[in-house]
Amino acid sequence: MAKYGKYKSIQEILEAKQGGVRVTDILEGVIENIQTLRKEFKKPKSQRLASNLIANDLRENLMGLNAVYKQLKRNKNLN
Repeated sequence: MAKYGKYKSIQEILEAKQGGVRVTDILEGVIENIQTLRKEFKKPKSQRLASNLIANDLRENLMGLNAVYKQLKRNKNLN
């Protein structure tokens, strides 16, 4: 165990690294969606996207944040 630091095996190191890349990609996507939504809400109500499209974007953000939470929890359990 001391050979690999806080991880027990090379497999755990690879999983943690892949999880970190995945978390970063998801968070970047969530940030882009939130910026797009902020722009939409600045528009007059008649020019905004349909409410169901906005709800879909928010649902995607929620799923992405749930995936980030699960990955961080998984990484914490590896320690």
